[in-house]
Amino acid sequence: MEPSEPRKIAIVGGGLTGITSFWALQSSCHDVHLFEASAALGGHMKSWLFESRGNQVQVDQELPTFNPEACPNLVSLLYHLGIPTTAVPFSFGVLDDTSIFKWHISIVKSILLSPQILCKLKTYRLLLDVVSLRYLGADVLAHPATELASAQDLADIYLAEKSYSNNFRDRYLTPLLSMLWRTNAGRYLPHIPIKALARSLNDHQILSTCETVPKWRRIDPGVRYLIEAMIKHLPHEKLHLRTKVQEVIRRPKAQYDLVTSGGKQSHFEDFDHIIFTVDGPEILQLLGSKVNAEERDILRGLGVARNIAILHSDKPSTSDSAVPGHNYIMASRNFRGPEFSPPMSCLRYDINILQDVPISRFGDVLITLNPLSPPHPSFVQGVWEFTEPEPTAESLGAQSRLPSIQNTRGLSYGFCWTGRGLLEDAITSGLRMAVEDLGATIPFNIAFHSEPLASTDYSKQRPGIRVHLIKTVLQAIRLLVVVLEILLLLLRRVHTPASKIRARLSFFRILRSP
Repeated sequence: MEPSEPRKIAIVGGGLTGITSFWALQSSCHDVHLFEASAALGGHMKSWLFESRGNQVQVDQELPTFNPEACPNLVSLLYHLGIPTTAVPFSFGVLDDTSIFKWHISIVKSILLSPQILCKLKTYRLLLDVVSLRYLGADVLAHPATELASAQDLADIYLAEKSYSNNFRDRYLTPLLSMLWRTNAGRYLPHIPIKALARSLNDHQILSTCETVPKWRRIDPGVRYLIEAMIKHLPHEKLHLRTKVQEVIRRPKAQYDLVTSGGKQSHFEDFDHIIFTVDGPEILQLLGSKVNAEERDILRGLGVARNIAILHSDKPSTSDSAVPGHNYIMASRNFRGPEFSPPMSCLRYDINILQDVPISRFGDVLITLNPLSPPHPSFVQGVWEFTEPEPTAESLGAQSRLPSIQNTRGLSYGFCWTGRGLLEDAITSGLRMAVEDLGATIPFNIAFHSEPLASTDYSKQRPGIRVHLIKTVLQAIRLLVVVLEILLLLLRRVHTPASKIRARLSFFRILRSP
């Protein structure tokens, strides 16, 4: 319920979370001000001017595709604002120095489009692991959650204990998660709880044991249009751009003053409530000694990762024209780490496909996230850095404790990771703070998503005999494939030419000789 007395509210940070909070509060009785250090709103969801062949086009830094089943608040907001969307296929590519493979949600379709993969025995184990993944929910989500995952609950260890192959991890699961999360998911597998990973896959309908196909959609005019539509009717005199908040000063009567730099004035007074939509370390720096022990412990635990994105037109000559818009690029084998660790990787998005930029007018338009090697400078048209929440056990544990300090001293915190996508998490977080902490009313119902480590509806279900039977058969077939792989390896060694064996023996004799 909306407070009886109007409040003066400061929103620190002009990304999508902060914009959403202001949009939700615009019709309230509150006096709301937003402070953004840069010259434009949107955070890393701005657009960039791309020029080629005398033509110009605005390219969104954030991809416009999303899964409507996983993003109900985004869907409601788009519908209310009248922003059109269209259906797009669910697919992603996996590329390394020797091969290109295109995955679809349907395994059968993936094989039919690339039948040559069936010539390799390890492909059969990979495909069996992909099918087994659909039953991960029954294994993981049915168990009670803990606040902080132990080492045995981490995804990398769990997958190894359940005999999922490294090939499956590197060529299917990690690329899939990278598409869903818009980040290099391989760096998080050793640190994310398996429950959070399974919940994310379940929210995206990947763990459905029936042939449910996620029906992805695209924001037709782009993410920048969503930002523009939300700020269109906001009072521009209360949008303080190029105004970086340097310090938050707490006054005796539970009010706050802001010390800023770069704007028209350096001091703003008498705020009753502050919404932080910046990273945890920056919040701690702004509040200084005014945080208590619990706040400091939680905010320190909200980890963020830094990313570098490059807008360019340097498409490798070896690229296949049939490669989809989302692509997971693995490093050459010469540059990989230990044998059992995930390979170095980056993500490449084909903007020609994802944002309908005509290749005939603009040539190749690409965004590479955390590139393995930078594109040639002559092809680069934009570089930007941004942060994102880290889905590690420590970070998600701190997030689960965040409600204990929300709105306790007139302070709200916008950290949010659910694995549903950056757009959904940002919008949900912004709406929650405006509605729950400040009594805003909005024209649609909000879906408040559960914490990634919380239990799910799976906990109320017991897998039937059919599911147990299928899992047993899959495990037996996977074991058979492993045995065949070992036998083939032994046969290769047995049939090693005698000349090679003599050469190896001579080499060892030389090493042993004084």
